[in-house]
Amino acid sequence: MNDEKRKSDAEERLRQYLSQHRLRCTPERLMILGKVVVLKGGFSPAQLLDALVGDGFRLSHGTVYNNLKLFDAAGVVRRRRSEDGVEIYECASREDEHLTLVCSRCGRSREIRDAELFRLLKLRRYPSFVMAGFDLYIHGLCSRCRGGGRIRK
Repeated sequence: MNDEKRKSDAEERLRQYLSQHRLRCTPERLMILGKVVVLKGGFSPAQLLDALVGDGFRLSHGTVYNNLKLFDAAGVVRRRRSEDGVEIYECASREDEHLTLVCSRCGRSREIRDAELFRLLKLRRYPSFVMAGFDLYIHGLCSRCRGGGRIRK
């Protein structure tokens, strides 16, 4: 999914959520959302703030953090904790389901696609639950942390 389609999808979901909860759609929220959409991979609130400040915007850490919480509730971003306990966010697209390989030692992550696994997951049904999407995090050791070799069993 390209950035423009991802942005319009995220804006649509945010506007619906704000309308349902009688909240305002402010220019700051849309500006923050625009940056969230173009950031690739996971980011911390501090990294997002740095990116916004680097683009010339003046926002407080609280404004960024509170909007990320709102975006999470609206389903526009996904939140997880890194190995060292830092909250990491990433843009949540309806069509951008992926696997994330996370190194348990250094914390580096890499997104991959696995069409066969995606097909199987989409076929799964759960009682009293309607799946809207999925993210799968696989924890292990990257090649750098393994010393470039294979893990010995």
